[in-house]
Parts: sequence; structure tokens; C-alpha cells
Amino acid sequence: RSSDPEDNRRGGELLRQLVSRDHTDIRVLSLYAFSAFEQQRFGEAVAAWEMMLKLLPAGDARRAVIERSIRLAQEK
Repeated sequence: RSSDPEDNRRGGELLRQLVSRDHTDIRVLSLYAFSAFEQQRFGEAVAAWEMMLKLLPAGDARRAVIERSIRLAQEK
């Protein structure tokens, strides 16, 4: 994260554009979710993480981290 709010705004906008082009790219969804979380846009973060859960196979180790992140965001 940048200390410049404008940098963060532009970065978030770029990530939103990437998600809108391909909402199945796990890397982009992850970056978007964590960026949204850091900017206290918890609903957006949860939505991205939930999309990731739909895309990941049942045994994927990343699921546990995502599920914890969702719970944390929902508590905010």
C-alpha cells in the first residue's frame, strides 16, 4: 500500500477493471479482496473471497485462509 490515497484509489480501480474482465482469475480476486479489506470495504472483500471459494477445489489449502479472512471481514 502506498501512503498516497490517490495511488490506492487508482490501484483499486485497476483491480476492479481486471476483475470485471475475468472474474475467474484467482490471483486478481485475491489482490482485489485484500486491497478492499485494507481500505475497509469489507463487503467487497467478502464478495471476492466468496467468488474464490466457488472457484477453488474442495481440498485446496487456500480455502482455510480465505474462510478466516471472510469471518474477520464480517466481524468488522
